[in-house]
Amino acid sequence: MKKKFTMATVAMLSLTLVGCGGAKNNAKENAAKENNKKVEATANAKAETAAMLKDGTYTGKSSEDKYGGYVEVTITVADGKISDTVVKNLDKEGKEKGEDYGKEAGEDGYKTAQMTLEASQEYGKELTEKGSVEEVEAISGATQSYDQFVEAANSALEQAK
Repeated sequence: MKKKFTMATVAMLSLTLVGCGGAKNNAKENAAKENNKKVEATANAKAETAAMLKDGTYTGKSSEDKYGGYVEVTITVADGKISDTVVKNLDKEGKEKGEDYGKEAGEDGYKTAQMTLEASQEYGKELTEKGSVEEVEAISGATQSYDQFVEAANSALEQAK
């Protein structure tokens, strides 16, 4: 009797473990399928964007910040794809912000100001590499520059459609 009970218990445990393992595999398979769908959707969005762009050079401008500064993005499109992106951070007089930008704000303010200028250049590089504004990631500490970049880049891309 004990032998039958032990064998039945082992059989039940085995079935339970097999059932749980199958659920894990299904979860992994479903996660992989979802990831593949996302990758495919991104690729399709890129292809649609690229197919809609006309070759040429287009410039977009952001709205002004509270100091009157703004971002200008110039995008070059070749063979329907973004081949170059130039980002300019301009002050209220329309002069490009440079290595003196932010000095009047003290050492910490200067470092932050210079970091935002560098971040803006990274945004342009990412746009050229990734081909889509939606795929450009904001850099911590430079979100206002990011917002202005997105606005200006979208303006330029609208002209290219």
